[in-house]
Amino acid sequence: MIRRVRDLMLVGACVLATLSVVPAQTVPKFEVDPTWPKTLPSNWIIGTIGGITVDAQDHIWINQRPSGLDAREKRASTAPNVKCCVPAPPVIEFDQDGKVVQGWGGDGPNYKWGNDGHGIHVDHNNFVWVGDNVEGGGHIYKFTRDGKFVMRIGKPGTPGGSNDTEHLGRPADMVVDRETNELFVADGYGNKRVIVFDAATGAYKRHWGAYGNRPSDDKVNWDFKARRRSSSPTRCIASPSPMTGWSWSATASTIACSSSARTGPSCARSSC
Repeated sequence: MIRRVRDLMLVGACVLATLSVVPAQTVPKFEVDPTWPKTLPSNWIIGTIGGITVDAQDHIWINQRPSGLDAREKRASTAPNVKCCVPAPPVIEFDQDGKVVQGWGGDGPNYKWGNDGHGIHVDHNNFVWVGDNVEGGGHIYKFTRDGKFVMRIGKPGTPGGSNDTEHLGRPADMVVDRETNELFVADGYGNKRVIVFDAATGAYKRHWGAYGNRPSDDKVNWDFKARRRSSSPTRCIASPSPMTGWSWSATASTIACSSSARTGPSCARSSC
């Protein structure tokens, strides 16, 4: 019996010794890579960037705003004797090395692109979603990977507030849940909600405001001691897992809302 206990103690000591030599994990270090991206083709110049995402191939996509360029920056597009520069297409795909894979976007036969691109997402079916944050409405367009128009979400016209299910109110970003094929929209700068659509048909499914409640556009007199944030605009949305969505307010840096992708927010919690 004594020998058996001694053997067990010896095994335990060996295990502890093995664990003690495991190297500690290092904190990732982020640095600017001045060589990325590579030189843009065709004398392109990029305006302000309203959205960026990474797809399943680790390609980087941006939704940029040619309208953000002034006349001097894009002079080559109007003066043939000037070399630089020409506005780049609104949507650009880069590979990991920073080389342009493709670029597309702009007005189409049945739609206007808009001047305030905001948000971009490549879903699990390789559809590309881009938003426009224009004053007085906004929209989200769905395209194939190579830029063929599929459909529009958010009808043209004046939005009717945070419970209007046909119009969007300056959407900020979007993401598709691969399990349900539902499009979640942070809507946004004008409205105060997360709204969900069928990603295949564009049909409205549900929406909610802060803490899972019906959103309200009533003006709120802030009580900062009570830390009330229920009327803050929804700025961002992401999906850290297929079952969870996050939304938060740029004007309320101390609050975050965790939500189920199926039923809406189930709790609220403090953040930094």
